Amino acid sequence: MAGWAVLSEKNTARVLESEFDGFLRRVANAKRLDLPTRTVHGCGCVGAKLDSSVSLHRGVTVDAATGSWLIAAGTVVDTLDPALDGNLSKLLRDFGEHGSSVLQRLDGVFGLAIYDGIRRALSIVVDPFGFFSVFYGERGDRRFIGTSALAVAQQIQATPSELGVECFLRTGKVFGELTLWQEVKRLRPATVLELSERGIKESTYWQPAIDRSLSQLSLADSVDAAAEVLPGLLKRNLAREGKVWSDLTGGFDTRFLVLLLERAGLPFKANFVGPENHPDVQVARKIIQQTNWEYQHFQLPDTWTHESANYLNEAVYRGDGHLNIFLLLRPLWVHHREREQFPMLLSGLGGEMWRGLNWWSERAGIGRTNMAHYERQLWSLMHPIPDGILTSDARSVQNELIRQFQNVGERLPDAANNLKLDWVYTYRETAHAGAFSSCAAGLLRIVPPMFSKEIVSFVMSLDYRWRVNNSIVKHMLSKHRPVLANIEIEGRGPAAPLRIDNWYRFVPSWVALSKKTADKFSQVVLGKSIWQRERPEGFSRFEWRQEILRHAATQNLLGLRWMRSQRFYQPEAFCPFLTQAKTERFKDDEFLGRILTVEMALRESEAVAKSN
Repeated sequence: MAGWAVLSEKNTARVLESEFDGFLRRVANAKRLDLPTRTVHGCGCVGAKLDSSVSLHRGVTVDAATGSWLIAAGTVVDTLDPALDGNLSKLLRDFGEHGSSVLQRLDGVFGLAIYDGIRRALSIVVDPFGFFSVFYGERGDRRFIGTSALAVAQQIQATPSELGVECFLRTGKVFGELTLWQEVKRLRPATVLELSERGIKESTYWQPAIDRSLSQLSLADSVDAAAEVLPGLLKRNLAREGKVWSDLTGGFDTRFLVLLLERAGLPFKANFVGPENHPDVQVARKIIQQTNWEYQHFQLPDTWTHESANYLNEAVYRGDGHLNIFLLLRPLWVHHREREQFPMLLSGLGGEMWRGLNWWSERAGIGRTNMAHYERQLWSLMHPIPDGILTSDARSVQNELIRQFQNVGERLPDAANNLKLDWVYTYRETAHAGAFSSCAAGLLRIVPPMFSKEIVSFVMSLDYRWRVNNSIVKHMLSKHRPVLANIEIEGRGPAAPLRIDNWYRFVPSWVALSKKTADKFSQVVLGKSIWQRERPEGFSRFEWRQEILRHAATQNLLGLRWMRSQRFYQPEAFCPFLTQAKTERFKDDEFLGRILTVEMALRESEAVAKSN
């Protein structure tokens, strides 16, 4: 995916190169990319592309006749001109002639910077779901825009955002425009930010549209329509890539994806990660044995306990401080090895929409009312954290997230609640699917194919009933790849519809659902989990944590007196929490990772700011 950097100056008469050089170096350092040999200029702006071996749209596309140029990072799918070599010359010409209306034909995961030499205007464009993160901030008359939040924060000497940091500490994510820094913003999905002598103009070029004819289809007809439409869309979007990696786990979503890839005739190599006794690996192996798909099993090395700390700094920068570094360490290790074979990785993210998981909080009344309880979205986001450790309560974060979700869901107040929750879900996923799609920039181009514009619009248009209880996915697997339907989902029954001859195989599903419901109720009402699954990891979690804590101690990362984030914690609770982290009974690794992520990100931005 690589990245880019742009500097825009309100006073177009000023020289920009000297300050831009420092910013460009920071973006390159953050994403571990080589500096480019070329920069491009426009009226009041300068930009450059940072490429790697996995880049599809290399360098800068220039129209010498008009002085226009285009810089692209990620994977742009131009449905009118799917150039095999990734050339975007036609898009640049059409943008110059027709403006932002041409963006409606784009799909993929990308960030664009387009300078129109005739109109003397710079447009920053984000993909339809905002999954390729683009950040911006201002210092004086200068606007710094790029694919690294940390680089922007360093350049403008940004200060921590109370709301952004608290949101990350309480949810492990940041949403919408929020970042960890008050002056740094992330561009929202399908956004065009135009900068010109006339000022700043922000617009949206796409949002999901509902096809009412699809909502009239029966379940059987919906299965047939999906089996016909989806492989064609995937082939259009992915055919030029050649062989790609595709995740394979023990769940529904990756299984659904590889079914569609196979039907589209697209070459792929399945990959799964973990020790041999991990449930995901065991299920994936059963699938491979019965399909004979090409695959690779990645297992962490025996030295992982000591080696993992070496990835901490890379994880902070690649994740922009918006991904828990503990959750990013293993994926980074795998991505470094995946890139040795193929430049693209397909994830199953987005398959959840086909199963209505985002409706869980409204299940009793889904599809029968236009009332959506946005506060219930917090049930799946604000998991219990250790009591009393944060100085503030959760209300500011709760109110902000409810406000954001309402703004998205109530764009059409009369819409059914299932549609409102679908909109909120795609918006929420910027913080998860989007963050993971962006983090590997320069290593791999990560794409969640089920988040194609047409595929999302298609599934949102179907009768909502076919998505309840995984119905449409189960029927598609059962009809078009029975072997996949017959193999159990990790921890549950088969991926097939419930029938009189197989009902007994679903007993594990009902038990698992009961436990999950009880645990969610406990989290919401009691503020704690009653079931915490211990999943095999292939290494000693206790020894691994001790190594991480030793690494943190060498830099005083968790010494409260020296912490840049110290004001967010109560000393009387924080110190015992760290003491407990040194014991084998400690169960809050995920929250410890959030704390360390915030501290390292704030320290990195502050250290560079002090050196300016």
